[in-house]
Amino acid sequence: MMRILKKIDGSVGDVMPMGLFVICIAIVFVSFAECVRTVNIKSSVSQISRRYILRMETVGYLTPDDSAMLFEELGETGLHEISLGNTDTSEVGYGNPVRLEIRGFTEDGYEISEYRTSTAKY
Repeated sequence: MMRILKKIDGSVGDVMPMGLFVICIAIVFVSFAECVRTVNIKSSVSQISRRYILRMETVGYLTPDDSAMLFEELGETGLHEISLGNTDTSEVGYGNPVRLEIRGFTEDGYEISEYRTSTAKY
């Protein structure tokens, strides 16, 4: 003998918590991805500034050629409106500190700044 099962009516209330949960997780994931991207840009700027301060130690200042390459590398990281504020662009004396200051903005409008100083050894 076969039994016939009745169909039970569902409601939106049964599915809504799962839908809201999925939407919340998506929002958290997008926010996390944006934060990681900003931290990644900051890390790249920090690595680039380290390389250039070491070059500046050798020469005693940021040469025009190095400055052009620096702007190019910073642009590739996603930084724009870049300024080199208090950066030494003329020769400093032996043993005097050389300074490299980088400021710029990400696409999202976050300001990223990096300041390095070191003693010239040229």
